Amino acid sequence: MKSLYVHIPFCDHICAYCDFCKVYTIQKWIDPYLDALSFEMHDKQLHGDYDTIYIGGGTPSSLNRKQLSRLFELLKPLSKHVKEYTIEVNPESMDSDKLDLLIQYGINRLSIGVQTFHDHLLKDIDRYHTSKQAIELIQLAQSKGINDINVDLIYGLPQQTLQDVCEDIDTISDLHISHVSIYALILEEHTSLKNMNYHPLNDEEDAYWYDHINAYLSTHGFMQYEVSNYYHTKPSLHNLVYWHYQDYDGIGVSAHALKNHQRYENTRSLTQYINHHYLFDIIDLSKKDQIFEKIMMGLRLKEGIDILEFYQLYDINILTYYQKTIDKYQQLHMLQIKNNHLCTTSLGMKYLNTILIDFMD
Repeated sequence: MKSLYVHIPFCDHICAYCDFCKVYTIQKWIDPYLDALSFEMHDKQLHGDYDTIYIGGGTPSSLNRKQLSRLFELLKPLSKHVKEYTIEVNPESMDSDKLDLLIQYGINRLSIGVQTFHDHLLKDIDRYHTSKQAIELIQLAQSKGINDINVDLIYGLPQQTLQDVCEDIDTISDLHISHVSIYALILEEHTSLKNMNYHPLNDEEDAYWYDHINAYLSTHGFMQYEVSNYYHTKPSLHNLVYWHYQDYDGIGVSAHALKNHQRYENTRSLTQYINHHYLFDIIDLSKKDQIFEKIMMGLRLKEGIDILEFYQLYDINILTYYQKTIDKYQQLHMLQIKNNHLCTTSLGMKYLNTILIDFMD
């Protein structure tokens, strides 16, 4: 699988919980940014067809129609036979003309930043769309033939109840959404909610909510395939590349790439990026690094880690090399061997970070 991530950092508004690399949408920066993207693509000599392309942000849909068209023209040589072509969008920055443009350039998957369908909760986290706008965008996209739609939801928001989350799940089920990503609110330093001293769910509360949400999604026909991701028809091909710890390319400010046991990290400075100084660091991953990252990503998946593939990659039998840790968590009913894969149980998935600390040690 050959995959490309493209980062568009511009946002019309900065949400109260967001710590992603983003800047306010200032028009004079956008064309120079697209120039810099073009420079990076040519400097890296990216060529050939990608199986998956994911345009993330920021808010890519904050670009106007002309700017989006230019972005897609830049990517056109790389997307001729793309299987999954995703763009992240927000409801308030989309319209029918933009949807037509996406379809024209082969976009076949939307990831919509909804977060919740409750307007009072949206207001509390500085979101600028309404539930009505989100629903209308979903229905409009479906009417135009885009049926592969992911909806992002967050739980643990200020004033949010578990019943609110269940109602959000009812809504996405009624809308025939094909994929949902649902995350617990985690506040990083310097976000507005952190500065307001809001305290998200504690570990015990989070585990209770997570169990209930899992069960409720299952009753609506959603199949869990990763800690926070569920599907009706098929999982995200692009995200599976990350979780299977396969190589991928990344372009844009703050983007990462993984190639031949090296991680490439781009600058988080928009000024540096626009001046064509895009590369911040190249990290050589030792065999120990690779092994831990493979375990870290693989155990996020419900299918877990293929034991034979792990041996073929690293010449290590994971079951004997990590026998002490695996035995410990098997006895705690958090790890299991299933279909020649090492994987978490439903209990283990709730406490994955704890399990990973023992693998790190």
